[in-house]
Amino acid sequence: MGLLFLLRDELFDHILPRIVRRLSFAAPRATVIEDAPPRGRVDWERTLQASWAERPGEPPLQLHTRQRRRNFATAENLLVVATLLEYRADVQRLLWGEYSAVGAEALRHPLGEIAERCERELAFPQFAGIRSAAQQVLEQDGMPALEAQVREQLLPGSNSAYEELLLWRERRRETRLLQRIQSNQADAVLGADPVRDNYLYQIWLFYELADLLRSRNLLDTLDTRQGRMALCFRWGADGTTCGYELRHDQRVPVPVARWASLPLKKFAVPGVRPDFYLRRIQPAAEQIEHKGELYWREPGVLWDAKYYREREQSQAPSTPVKRMIADMALLGEQHGALLFAFLEGEQGAVANPRYQLAPADRNQTVVPDQTIAPWQLRPTANDATGDVQATLSALLDDAHARLHAVRVPACHGIFLDTLSAADQTGLRDRSGAPITGDTADLLVCPKPHIGPWRVDLVSRTRHCCQDGQVCQIIGRAGSHPPVRPPRTAEELFKELQQLFNRSDNGELNDEAVHAIASQVESITRRFAEIAGAYRHIEVYTRRLRDLGLEQTLDHFGAAERESLALAVFLLEQLDSISATDYSAPAIHISSVVELEVQRRIFACPGLTGDFAKPRKQTLGTLPFMRNNPQFTEGNWDTITHFVAQHWNEQIDPNDPEQRVTFDQLVTKALNRIAQLRNMAAHTHPLSRTEYGELQRLAFRGNPLRDGALNILQLAWK
Repeated sequence: MGLLFLLRDELFDHILPRIVRRLSFAAPRATVIEDAPPRGRVDWERTLQASWAERPGEPPLQLHTRQRRRNFATAENLLVVATLLEYRADVQRLLWGEYSAVGAEALRHPLGEIAERCERELAFPQFAGIRSAAQQVLEQDGMPALEAQVREQLLPGSNSAYEELLLWRERRRETRLLQRIQSNQADAVLGADPVRDNYLYQIWLFYELADLLRSRNLLDTLDTRQGRMALCFRWGADGTTCGYELRHDQRVPVPVARWASLPLKKFAVPGVRPDFYLRRIQPAAEQIEHKGELYWREPGVLWDAKYYREREQSQAPSTPVKRMIADMALLGEQHGALLFAFLEGEQGAVANPRYQLAPADRNQTVVPDQTIAPWQLRPTANDATGDVQATLSALLDDAHARLHAVRVPACHGIFLDTLSAADQTGLRDRSGAPITGDTADLLVCPKPHIGPWRVDLVSRTRHCCQDGQVCQIIGRAGSHPPVRPPRTAEELFKELQQLFNRSDNGELNDEAVHAIASQVESITRRFAEIAGAYRHIEVYTRRLRDLGLEQTLDHFGAAERESLALAVFLLEQLDSISATDYSAPAIHISSVVELEVQRRIFACPGLTGDFAKPRKQTLGTLPFMRNNPQFTEGNWDTITHFVAQHWNEQIDPNDPEQRVTFDQLVTKALNRIAQLRNMAAHTHPLSRTEYGELQRLAFRGNPLRDGALNILQLAWK
């Protein structure tokens, strides 16, 4: 196959075009008898003699002429056609042979192009007319005789392309691509070809790693296809074992750094194909992606393997180090290892194991946590002492220590103090755009998942959960902008409005409601601590007894009592500033009602499907199940049967006429509380009147005479 490709261009691009331009032909003379008008030159002497012998005195009806016709069936042209047929037969034999592609793959095989080119050349009219004759020569093994005939008939000054065709056929018979001759022995030794030696060294490393992993039963998959060589394996001690992929001589998948040639964008950016790239695949690497754009992902580790040497020395040569620094800058990676076959010392890490920026004592823009570690890894004919495997194990341990911990992006935003935010002259974000707007919304945003050096200056209104270049939690479930700790009731109301006015609260889903409720409780508790009310929370707890919970308050847990007391405290603060939205205290109360429902009603055994999942057991679930029993797959009947065993309709022994059924609790209290809670947790502001309705439904003073919290405590036995 290599020979067919080696000789292809010379035949099709050099020899055949010259043969076609000066095609060999024969032109013998012949005398023929023609009817008028004749094509050849008339031989009047013969014509008149023949005519007078038959019809004396009459003009001749047939003429004797002399003609010279071109005949392209020469030995030279037969040799050309036979060569093309022979070349095409060899291609077809390889293409359809036992070890070659068949079917649709054969159409894409490079050999198919050679076969197609042969057919196009054989379609030349002068070649097509002698194709059958050339085929007979091949079938009768007449090629040696035909070559000898062509060689004898070649004349000086004639078309030399036929002579070159003879030389081409001779070279095809005698060339041996894999033959080792004495003159090439000096070039075959290691060190003569650095590119080849480096590649052999990389292949050796790849299979040594595969052998090491397989011997420890840690190798999962091994791909040895050219251009796709990769190892998938497990590594690490008990409890920290992770899955990794090692790719050989391939582009790094989705590099974080993105270089472009600006402003013309017509110059190619240097590509990077590290010798080895190691990344964690299990657990999956964290990444920041929003609307199809990747902003960040966890880094991997680069390995470059170098076999060549100028001289054996203790430190790594400067050229590979500089190239790895450039590769890391182009890719945005943080750590690389240089593997050398020839350095002074024993196997393993070199005495000076890292190249890293010195502590920042000057203004510099280079990423400070990029490191390069040189390693000595010398091939041995027989690794009897296990030095090679020990070094490979240490190399994997070093990479595992850097990659095994999952880097989870989180918000660490810190609001600027009043004096710092007041002077915003010349402040710009990381992209260079000036920061404008409300100075109270400026934050210092550390990003430890990228590195301890990465700190951005951002605006909550412009960047947080909106700009993926500086916000690393954008698009993540449950993400929300940071909250400034409120110090006054006005600041508290402003932060609550900031929370409720978020654009992603439009969909009524339980997960969003729970996220909002958790944030509201956190803000309220923080404000109570700052205002000093949290130290005297029992003041608001006593007010709960006055609101109708005197019999049941002690039966609630400490967290529930605190949340209800914070609702009363929050109500007092909002009333003091005549607020227009009372969603926050409503969320506090409704969350406690939901928790009590979950502890009792949804403790029912035997629930199936989605209704058995805790995140589906919300305030709105019971009214939905009661109004749509056909969609509950029998779960509503299971709940009603379970509740009947625990429900006591007569909640007040001193008032036998007051009876509350479970159905009344669901329809007249829980259904409306769920509606008001959903309104509060989304963009609809809850008025003071609507909050009062929710408080009466939960505490006392509603159509059931007792609140939902009292009923759940007193009716449950």
